[in-house]
Amino acid sequence: MAAGGGSTAYPSSVYANYGLGLLFLIYVSNQWSRYIINYLYAVSYDDDDDEADFISIKAACDLNTAEYGLLTGYGFSATFVVTGLFMGRAADTSNRKNIITAGCLIWNIALMGMGMSSAFWELLSLRLLLGFGQAFSNPASYSMIADLFPPESRPTANGQFASGMYIGGGLASVSLDLATGIGWRSTCYVCAIFGGACACLLFGTMKEPTRMNAPVKKASGEEDDKDGLSTLDSFKIIFGTRKVFILICAASIRFMGGYAIAGYLPYMYSSVFDDYETIYAYLNAYVVAFGGFCSSIAGGWITSKWVVTQPKANYYVPAIGCMLGCPFIAICCLSGNFYVSMLLGLFMEYLVAECWFGPYMSALQSSLPPRVRGLGISVMMFAATFFGSLMSLAIGQWYDACCDGSGAYIRYIVLYAVLTTYIGAGLLFMWASTIEDEVPKVSENKPLLAEEKA
Repeated sequence: MAAGGGSTAYPSSVYANYGLGLLFLIYVSNQWSRYIINYLYAVSYDDDDDEADFISIKAACDLNTAEYGLLTGYGFSATFVVTGLFMGRAADTSNRKNIITAGCLIWNIALMGMGMSSAFWELLSLRLLLGFGQAFSNPASYSMIADLFPPESRPTANGQFASGMYIGGGLASVSLDLATGIGWRSTCYVCAIFGGACACLLFGTMKEPTRMNAPVKKASGEEDDKDGLSTLDSFKIIFGTRKVFILICAASIRFMGGYAIAGYLPYMYSSVFDDYETIYAYLNAYVVAFGGFCSSIAGGWITSKWVVTQPKANYYVPAIGCMLGCPFIAICCLSGNFYVSMLLGLFMEYLVAECWFGPYMSALQSSLPPRVRGLGISVMMFAATFFGSLMSLAIGQWYDACCDGSGAYIRYIVLYAVLTTYIGAGLLFMWASTIEDEVPKVSENKPLLAEEKA
């Protein structure tokens, strides 16, 4: 290990996997609390039902579809995307463990507040706070993973971490049934308590990993890289690298399809298959959690094996996943049989399409120098969340304006949205694979460190 600076030896596999496990649990909390509103809104009820306010956030807070689209879209991302840029820079310069812990506590406090809300504006304020807290998490988490695992192991590690998205999504689905039993407010509290416990566990048992290939400090305390990189320099590196820019665009388009699925499929099933609400809550949890988990793990594992003989595997796996997902989302949206739609359509869509994020993050991590990795990831999350939220808002506005309140039409809107975004993202992943790695210049006087050019 270099004195005071970057390390050349990664932590033991036991410690690295323990750290990955904690980050995974926090990501589960992140996604559960983020998507819980999608299912609390989808709880069906009769207008004259005395328990409507108890089981449904839609009834208790008198929400319409456009307001719901805002809450799941820009009502979350307005703070998430802006704060994420600052947190990405902080992940490159500050203690990442503390950043993640603070963010986890903030978003779960916001969720507790949502459970006490009774009006749209209260939910909106707390969703904005929730988005603010969740912006702390991903850049710091992926930056830590890059310092816990060597490059050849990162696709697998990233895939395992990303699988938390699907476990959290599955728990959010189960929340639909929980709301009918213990009420939607208590369901929010249960989710928040779980997240708070995860934050305390990370803070109390995990150390900040040593940054790999960081600028080495001399005995006097002076870094070899005297000039350092300003925030402006870091942005120049990120946007001056054509491959990184295309990868960010690809993720943004892919997230638009994901937002359409996560935001509006629960409403589609509650409208089109309203007799299956209870079984949908658990079957969808299985589909999202098991299908997405297996796909994410398999995507990382396959990429780690394939990349040995095919260096472009980090790009090919996401592209293949996008294309394979198209026929299955068509079955999901168009089938008139609930079980065919869920098991042949949605389950298979998750199983083949959700393999993309672990390999994608490995491609992005490898294309970014270590000193701008956190900021680069936050820029990607900024763009992906912005455009994903735009999709949520657009679908809500489109539905309210054109569909006359008929839930049947939402299936066609979701289908068109997902097909166009999946195909577009797949083509961009393939384009990125054709671009050779670049070494961007910040300026004539500020070349990258030798270890950052590798």
